[in-house]
Amino acid sequence: MSPPSAPAAANRDAPEAYAGPSTLNTARWRPLPRTTFRSIEYPGPMQRAHQILKVANQQDIDDCFNANAQEPQYLEMRYRPEERSGVPVRGTRVASQKVLVKVVKRRRKAPNDDEELNEGVFTADIIGSIPQTVRFRSMADYQYTPSRDGHIAQLTQSLLDLDYDAILDYSVPPLHEEYIAEAGAGENGTPPPFPYYSLTELQPTPVMSQRHLPFVWNYKMNSQTVEEQVWDEEQQEYKSRFVNKSRVSGWAVPVIGHNHQVPTEPEAPIRERIPKLDARLYGRLIELMEQRPVWQRYALLAQFPDADRYEIESNKVYLPATGYTYGAGPFWKCIVRYGYDPCADRDAHKYQRVYVYLDVKRTKNNILNSMDDDDDEPKRTQKWWEEEQERRIEEGLRPPIDPKKVYIYDGQVIHRNKPDYQLVDILDPIISKYIFDPISLGDTCEPHSGWYRPLAFELIKGLLRVRYAHLRDHGETLSDEGCAEIVETYERALAGDEETEAAEAFIRRLAAGRKK
Repeated sequence: MSPPSAPAAANRDAPEAYAGPSTLNTARWRPLPRTTFRSIEYPGPMQRAHQILKVANQQDIDDCFNANAQEPQYLEMRYRPEERSGVPVRGTRVASQKVLVKVVKRRRKAPNDDEELNEGVFTADIIGSIPQTVRFRSMADYQYTPSRDGHIAQLTQSLLDLDYDAILDYSVPPLHEEYIAEAGAGENGTPPPFPYYSLTELQPTPVMSQRHLPFVWNYKMNSQTVEEQVWDEEQQEYKSRFVNKSRVSGWAVPVIGHNHQVPTEPEAPIRERIPKLDARLYGRLIELMEQRPVWQRYALLAQFPDADRYEIESNKVYLPATGYTYGAGPFWKCIVRYGYDPCADRDAHKYQRVYVYLDVKRTKNNILNSMDDDDDEPKRTQKWWEEEQERRIEEGLRPPIDPKKVYIYDGQVIHRNKPDYQLVDILDPIISKYIFDPISLGDTCEPHSGWYRPLAFELIKGLLRVRYAHLRDHGETLSDEGCAEIVETYERALAGDEETEAAEAFIRRLAAGRKK
């Protein structure tokens, strides 16, 4: 650590360090020398620093400390460089924050008995800093020297030397089943360290110190997990699998596709839990489904007070026990009564879902939208809408928001910042007359427009978009003149004066505010 300027200046006039006991309560500030050193933590006892040169040459040491981040930063020590089986010990260069301290021990004769020793024994001086250190902390390799007279060792040496003739002359010796032999006594008659030695001529094992240690995650099986036998219909046999007995089972509303076979009753796990439900709430849900076979989720929940709504949303069994839903099509995400197929009932057209997107920002110079439109709608966030409604309520421009009417659009007041309704809940007379117009209906239920003809469905969506957006942004109902161009386009196409597809595209552009 570099000292402050003031203590450093004062230290220049201080006497030189001497061996003796410290009389200060705090250590004196000393300047840190700019000299830097490199350190090698030798993995063994060492008396002289130059002993490292017996196992690693100076060039390897210089290359290790001078290597950049992209080059190998390790140092290898070879204790038996002449032997092929002598695997080097590898150390890695790492960053360190250490200082080199020189400790000097005083050597003097012992004082007489009448003399007092007031001087210390050691003197410590900081020589410099050590920013880099080589440490040997990797895995160790198992090493041994195989017999050089064995046929495997000779073949291996021939391959290393690329001895062409020796490789061609090699022949596999006959196999024998003697794998060990007794070891003889030493030169002085001392017993051998191992009574037997191997005749298999095994070569050294692979080097493992250059491999990264795997992480020990210590994963354990859940205590509630048990093994069960499950019947496999395809393989026609039992298979074992692990099942967590304490898992929380999720209950979801069954989902089917457009024009698929409809379920007639809840699934067996749901039916088993129906007796545990609140009879009053479940009975009310069944009553509502009998009155109206198709509901949007938030419209169905709006029929209950807050406490009952919270209970239905918390207990995930109520809605799956009430009906199913569609994954796509005109009844997408609507709760449908079990056994009722809206795709087969023409009167179900009024239960179709219609929704439009507002505040869509179109990219410029897009191959899919090449028109240069500078009249994009300003971004209206949910926070803006809430603050705007609070302001209008305080000024008496609109009634308070009614949670029980969030699913209804009457063309006068909106209670939700999202134009997503079922057609039966749109009470605006300008739109509803086309909803119940027999001319608007087709003969089959299509995945996109449902029971409506595509032209009539685009008209309903276009009218909903422009009237909802005007009411939301300006707080007043759009006049009939504001919808006249959309209605006129629909009537011309209906009379045959304009192509249907061109009229549908023009209605979409009018609803989006683009006339080009």
